[in-house]
Amino acid sequence: MIDTNSQIYRDYHRLRNAPSDADAIWKRKRGFDFERLLNAMLQNEKLEPRTSYKSLGEQIDGSFFLDGSVFLLEAKWHADPLPASTLYQFKGKVDGKLIGTIGIFISMSGYSEDAVDALSLGKTLNLILFDGRDMDAVFELGLGFQAVLKRKLREAAEAGIVYSPAEVEIVKRSGTNSAAFEFLRYDPISGGLMTSKPVTHASPDLVIVCEGDTDREVLAALSQRILDNHNSQRSIQIITAMGKHAVTKVTKTFKHVYPPETKVLLVVDGDGDPDSSREMLEQEVSLSNWTASIPNPGLEVWFGLEPLRMRRQSMVGRMEQYLSAVGDADINQLRNSHTSFEDFYNAVIGQ
Repeated sequence: MIDTNSQIYRDYHRLRNAPSDADAIWKRKRGFDFERLLNAMLQNEKLEPRTSYKSLGEQIDGSFFLDGSVFLLEAKWHADPLPASTLYQFKGKVDGKLIGTIGIFISMSGYSEDAVDALSLGKTLNLILFDGRDMDAVFELGLGFQAVLKRKLREAAEAGIVYSPAEVEIVKRSGTNSAAFEFLRYDPISGGLMTSKPVTHASPDLVIVCEGDTDREVLAALSQRILDNHNSQRSIQIITAMGKHAVTKVTKTFKHVYPPETKVLLVVDGDGDPDSSREMLEQEVSLSNWTASIPNPGLEVWFGLEPLRMRRQSMVGRMEQYLSAVGDADINQLRNSHTSFEDFYNAVIGQ
């Protein structure tokens, strides 16, 4: 039995950094080892964990007890983001239990964007979602599971966010003394940004909120090109909301960390009806200094890529094609061809 936090953290780091020759057998064993680590961590935090069990034919990875409530636990470590169907299966298990029971789902590979939106639009919110970045905060930043969970529970209760922003990407002009990208985590309890290295721009010139991780990487690369072209010293933070409707919910947490005059750009897909997307933002966003970029139907339109074909590709293949398109793009042509890109461009340079 693992009984020290330092040993748990070391073993987590080993699992997080798979060897180059890791095969399917190693990855299956990693899943079992991860479940054991979770159980040991919950025991150390005195959360009375129960390991995997069956209930009326249902397989449940485990449960734990916190502040008078029972939480059901499911953990997956797959190669790709999990689809909505997987979350609905787990939600069905939670729905059939005592009123007030909450499910904790951990997916080390994250979730598809439609999965998070589908949960957020449901009648009842009884799932809290963790991903690999959250578990890094638990283990590698040493925050502990209770601290991260309580932050997420508060965001779910106050803003209806089931998958809270865990990572912020800071973009600056390349060639500055500091790194071009820095990774942070937002903690609304302390009201600060947590990071494993010093942050050079705690108060950004622009905050961009987008739907998913792919969007974040594309927008970061585009922002980098634009800042380089203008030799600009502006600092931009990009936050992933994980879902279209979650974008507006994320903005409700900004009062904890950003000054009210902070400029905010919301990038959401038009999904064939950009007017409805804009109307949704106008109705739900309470910030005083925000604007929007609404590519229709999505970011693919900027680069002449076919949305359905892109979504059929693997995550790695899709990202490679996007970043290649960003590198080849004619910025001025994009500005002239797409109003939504012009909106994005103007926000990045500060117009």
